[in-house]
Amino acid sequence: MNDSAYPTKRWAILGIAWGGFFAVAMAWYVMPTLQPDILELYGVTAAQFRTALTLPFLVAGILAIPGGIIADRIGLRRAATLGLGIAGVGFLLRSQVGGFWSLLTPMLLVGVGMGLTMPNLPKLVSVWFPPDETGLATGIYNTGLMGGLSTGLIIAPFLPGWSTGNLLLGGVVLVLAIAFFAIVRDSPPGDELPKTPMIEGIQRAVKSRNTWIASFALFAGLTGMVAIQGELPVGLFELYDIPTATGGQIASLITYASVLGALTIPGFATRRDRRKTMLVVASVGFGVVMFPVWLTGNVTVLFVGTAIAGYLAGGALPIIMEVPTWLPRLESDPVESQHVGAASGLMTSLMNVGGFVGLPFIIGPIIDLQGYTVAFGVAMVIFAFQGILGLLFTFPEITEPAGSQ
Repeated sequence: MNDSAYPTKRWAILGIAWGGFFAVAMAWYVMPTLQPDILELYGVTAAQFRTALTLPFLVAGILAIPGGIIADRIGLRRAATLGLGIAGVGFLLRSQVGGFWSLLTPMLLVGVGMGLTMPNLPKLVSVWFPPDETGLATGIYNTGLMGGLSTGLIIAPFLPGWSTGNLLLGGVVLVLAIAFFAIVRDSPPGDELPKTPMIEGIQRAVKSRNTWIASFALFAGLTGMVAIQGELPVGLFELYDIPTATGGQIASLITYASVLGALTIPGFATRRDRRKTMLVVASVGFGVVMFPVWLTGNVTVLFVGTAIAGYLAGGALPIIMEVPTWLPRLESDPVESQHVGAASGLMTSLMNVGGFVGLPFIIGPIIDLQGYTVAFGVAMVIFAFQGILGLLFTFPEITEPAGSQ
């Protein structure tokens, strides 16, 4: 690819992809801050709420591999646009209140949309950006997820009612789906990737050692983080009598600060050729900072300490999510450029399954039996495990200067 010919186009494409990712995450994560209200509104239990909140992770985990393979076949533009559209419809339907199933069904649709969208963002980066920019581009689109989650936690108390708010949020996602289809292209002109038989992509991906390492690392990362963010506002209220609106603001700092971490830590790690080291520091450092901060129960300490911990956590995900973009540059790896969608699908599949099982099946029961302090400690240990797995990666050398490809 002569990347100098399309610099504006590729950043515009990344921008609209970021916007779609941000909007879906924002609309989704208005739920944790409003947990007490939603329990009363839908007449559901805390366990049912946790299931509904994390259901999109399970559905996206199931569909991520087919979603990546389908994109390898029909193009990421069509697959991701369809995914954003389905998620938007899910948020519209969430405005209908009637019980557990009227909450569960829309969240299922959100999961379907994520399963078609998430595996294709690494492929978008791999085909539009040169090797020395994939780390930055990966960090940027991951800030869409992080910033969206944080914004959802903060704006939740200010929605104009649950039904009206969901209609507005769903409309925003649908508008961005239309914009994605209008602006994004599968690849630069003249650099179209060959169409791949659907089974070939996944066959290559499952033979890739680095893909499996990244997949299990993402599983651990999301298992821990979703549980922490999903319960932190209510945990702060239950243990320290901190209002859930304030708790939502504190929880949002994990992901707001992680935006800065995602934009700085991976780039530093790449320039210094210290990606394994920084992955360990980011993953383990989050819990080392966050757990003592949680124990204080002091609002000021919680605001400052959570921001520091969030900054560290933000550096881990982009380093791992960049894996599919550099697999084709490893001679020892079977994944080629046209198989990146399938590799991304395998990774996001296990990542999303981790996001689903962590809260309702691991951390939730610990909360019920042992309390929030023990549960959050376990979640932070699980989150740290992704850094240990990252020590097994085989990273390629960065030898090409910008614009040389």
